[in-house]
Amino acid sequence: MKRHDDLILSPASGDDCKDLWVWRNNPLIRINFFDTECVGWEEHKKWFNSNIANPNTRIYIAKQGTKKTGVIRFEIKDNCTQVSVNLNPDYLGKGLGAKIIEQGSERFISETKNVKPIIAEIKKNNIASQKAFAKAGFAFIKEDDTRVIYQKIRGK
Repeated sequence: MKRHDDLILSPASGDDCKDLWVWRNNPLIRINFFDTECVGWEEHKKWFNSNIANPNTRIYIAKQGTKKTGVIRFEIKDNCTQVSVNLNPDYLGKGLGAKIIEQGSERFISETKNVKPIIAEIKKNNIASQKAFAKAGFAFIKEDDTRVIYQKIRGK
């Protein structure tokens, strides 16, 4: 795997809204979402603006130099924090997923008081994401017919 020492994460801003929408609607990306339908622009803008304004949600954009390579989102719920990651389709298969998850989790934990368990719900057939979360220090917890659950291991 390539080293990605130049990967930088920063909070998402309005300038990132369109990129996330384009990535989300890419067919290679959509197949790994639980809802595989395309998302309309107005619906996405409403979702994005609501999430970046929500104190219980953190969205970080990953960049290498000036190129946006992916996004990671943490959403604090009652009993856990749900994490999701999405790559810029141009960067699929380059080993970036695990690094974004690792750095994003470290940053979220360092910026958040009383962090609840961080949980990733992954589509059962999305083996690449399962491997990325495992490599980033998440442990397999359980699975059902459609999803696999991973949880962040403290200290990893």
